[in-house]
Amino acid sequence: MAVFSIDNNFGIEAYEGAETSESARLRVGSQWVVRFDDTVATRTDLGEWTFIWYGEANAEPEFKRVRDLLTSGYLTELWGLRGVLIAIRVDDGCIYVFNDGYGSFPVYVNSSSGPGEPAVSDSLRCFSDRNIDWASFYQFLSLGYVFGTYSLFDGVSRLEANHGLKLAAGDGKPVISRFPLKNFWNSSRTRASIDDLIDIFRAEAEGFEDTQVMMSGGWDSRLLLSVLEHKRPLLYTHGNLQSREIAIVRDIASACSLQLVEHEFTPVDFGAELFSSYLHQNESAMFTHWNPAGLHAARNKMMMTAGTFGEVLGGHYGTLNTLPGKKKYASLFMHMIGAGSLLDDVFHLHDQQTVLEYIRMTNYQVFWIVESELAGNLRSRDLVEQSNQRLSSLFQSYEEQGMEDAQAMFERFYTEHRGGQYINRQLTNAAQGNYYRNIFTNRELLAAAPSMPFSLRAHNKINKEIIRKLNPKLLDFPMAATLANARRPLLIQESTRAVRKIIENNSVLASLYRKLSRYGDRSFGWNDFQAVVNDDFLENVRPLLSDNLWDYEKIKIANALDEKSNKYPIFDMISKAVTLDYLINDKPGKQIGT
Repeated sequence: MAVFSIDNNFGIEAYEGAETSESARLRVGSQWVVRFDDTVATRTDLGEWTFIWYGEANAEPEFKRVRDLLTSGYLTELWGLRGVLIAIRVDDGCIYVFNDGYGSFPVYVNSSSGPGEPAVSDSLRCFSDRNIDWASFYQFLSLGYVFGTYSLFDGVSRLEANHGLKLAAGDGKPVISRFPLKNFWNSSRTRASIDDLIDIFRAEAEGFEDTQVMMSGGWDSRLLLSVLEHKRPLLYTHGNLQSREIAIVRDIASACSLQLVEHEFTPVDFGAELFSSYLHQNESAMFTHWNPAGLHAARNKMMMTAGTFGEVLGGHYGTLNTLPGKKKYASLFMHMIGAGSLLDDVFHLHDQQTVLEYIRMTNYQVFWIVESELAGNLRSRDLVEQSNQRLSSLFQSYEEQGMEDAQAMFERFYTEHRGGQYINRQLTNAAQGNYYRNIFTNRELLAAAPSMPFSLRAHNKINKEIIRKLNPKLLDFPMAATLANARRPLLIQESTRAVRKIIENNSVLASLYRKLSRYGDRSFGWNDFQAVVNDDFLENVRPLLSDNLWDYEKIKIANALDEKSNKYPIFDMISKAVTLDYLINDKPGKQIGT
């Protein structure tokens, strides 16, 4: 469901759009009609400007400052927003649209809108009559996101993260232009210190009241808790309640004397009805298992928050995570002992072509789920090469914007794509009425994190130091993926990660672990989808999977063969397929594959 749409009104004397309240529809001169959902977005009139805003809770910009910047022409200073801002200059009908710093709030631009059609919208579905961009289809099915400015439809582009649009009239025709906002990824600035980050977090914490924190026991959620504990938040965890990870969360909640809500996954968290609800609300069926958390927060009038985008500070998106084989282990070790940057130089990880080689698309394995004839058609279209060309162009654009270090470009790519389009969907899809706030999208933090070299942030070194200063008791418990307490040296913690993998595959060691460890009687893995992703689940979601797109029999066979894993990969793949189906296949008789 669209939050806003700016329709091309050129050549139309009387607007005949959908019935909405007058407060939610604005005629802008004779050129544009702006429609917005006034249950989500707010309108503010300030002199010659009208502002429409929606975004994170308690994060609206200071509109007088916005007005002054617009009047002075300092548009690039409107960077780091935590939502979408539409600014309408009443006297000449000029409209500006500014998006957020990480691209978490989508804005789509129709390059060839006709009279009465949307020119700009946050809804992709409203463009579903367009031809499909199959390279983007392939990327989304593979990764959950689409590269660069492309979308799932030809002629419809996505506004890049931290960018703006200008809509005006030229010779009686619509003119839409884009411009970048201040590039906070450029690291040629004073390096932030740990104390600087703590000051930012303390100031940010004042925007949180009556908060529900998604608690996993990992570094990002512990950092959230260390910053917000004095606000006495409610903690929420979900998944396999018999798992080691949730037992750790339980102990953390007890140590902090905080209320903890635990939710076991059930079939109702995975069915077609919930998928359909997500599609209607979010145009995405991703992460429906977060829905009970969102409903709990809404019922109790609590603001949701989670550690999404914590990857930026925690150093999760560095190139070391994509290195092959022995190179990866060597890089992991060198970063553990604080000498990672030396090995990065040896591996040429500051070279753009080297980095691109590690993230290039290579195969069509994801097409196992696609209907056979369509899959064969798509394999013949050079979608791998098209995708890799788009990657190269994207990195070239980063370079043209003043970025020099390829590892920084790599991190920016993952944050704006995997982070903004995929991972943050956990929070944005679950939160009811956009009542959430993300501590990691603070404007000052946006600038501070990239100023610190990746080698200083790798392996959550900064998270650990901040927690040690603010809330050291949170280090008394092991991490979700490691066996040693979090206060142990990094080398020991990461060594226990390898030990855990050995234990999981050795029955003798597993027996010893169960007898000797504090959490030995617990299973590994909170995200156990084995009990719910079954034949009943597949039959339930089948109506959402069209025969002209997906091979349902192959999905059933794959699910039957996958008896030992937690089945999350299958659930994730089906979620992507359902999302794609909803977005591109809604027209009766629409030809797919042409």
